[in-house]
Amino acid sequence: MKINFIMDDEYLNHDTGKSHPENIERYLIVKSLIEEKYSQHNFIKPREVSLKELYSIHQTEYVDNVINSIPDKDFFYYDPDTIGSSTSLKSYLLAAGGSILAFEEIIRMNYLKKNSSFFCAHRPPGHHAEASKAMGFGVFNNVAVSAAKAIKNPNINNILIVDFDVHHGNGTQHSFENNPNIVYASSHQFPFYPGSGDIAERGCGNIYNCPLEAGVNSKEFRYLFEKHIISRINQDFDLIYFSAGFDAHYKDPLASINLIDEDFYWVTDIVLNKFGGQTPVISVLEGGYDKEGLKNGLDEHLKALYEYNKNE
Repeated sequence: MKINFIMDDEYLNHDTGKSHPENIERYLIVKSLIEEKYSQHNFIKPREVSLKELYSIHQTEYVDNVINSIPDKDFFYYDPDTIGSSTSLKSYLLAAGGSILAFEEIIRMNYLKKNSSFFCAHRPPGHHAEASKAMGFGVFNNVAVSAAKAIKNPNINNILIVDFDVHHGNGTQHSFENNPNIVYASSHQFPFYPGSGDIAERGCGNIYNCPLEAGVNSKEFRYLFEKHIISRINQDFDLIYFSAGFDAHYKDPLASINLIDEDFYWVTDIVLNKFGGQTPVISVLEGGYDKEGLKNGLDEHLKALYEYNKNE
């Protein structure tokens, strides 16, 4: 079974400036890889998210303010790190809506209880976005909005979200820390931005954080990920999400974790080996700010998703 890619060149219109880490070049790198190695797979255009869908995670006033305050020209700042432009709004709406569409396609294509993979090549990323605040380059929480929609489906009882971005997904954790039907597991550099993600943060027993000290290498990462996530979660899931960030790569300029290319295959594969099997997967792009690290790490992640599909 082929990977289903959800992507759109509209993301080139979310301009943050050439010097910003989360810039247009990131989408071009991702698109180039997919066209070079995965052109025979399935491609789906994203749809825009609705206000109701955004309100499931974000506060009404915040959503309305984002939509109604886009300037007519130039850049603007939600915070010192999170930049938008006059042409960014549609990208925000497609990134969130496209993540929901992945789940809708699972239902439409009768992929429940099947090994199937969707990769959402969206920007901006979203796992830092809080209920009422843009953070960490993101405005709406793409994974959280999608998972909130999916958990309402009567065929979905339990969801697993695995976040291997080098930064803790504070927004996603806070969205679901009181929801026992959605498990959030994250490996991330700690202490580090955004300051959350301590191992003691447990939510209602559904949060599994795997803090990594600066300088952690491949061997140490694999040991800690198995110890704090793989061995501690023991239940079945109807749907798996990845918040797929590639900024834990040793070449990435925004962090200090030393993963190699193959670690992104390993982390994807070990999750799917334990929790997959007749379970659809939605992977959503988060960080990754070195050209080579992003391209190679993503390639390894996609290889693992494809191998998972082949087991159907």
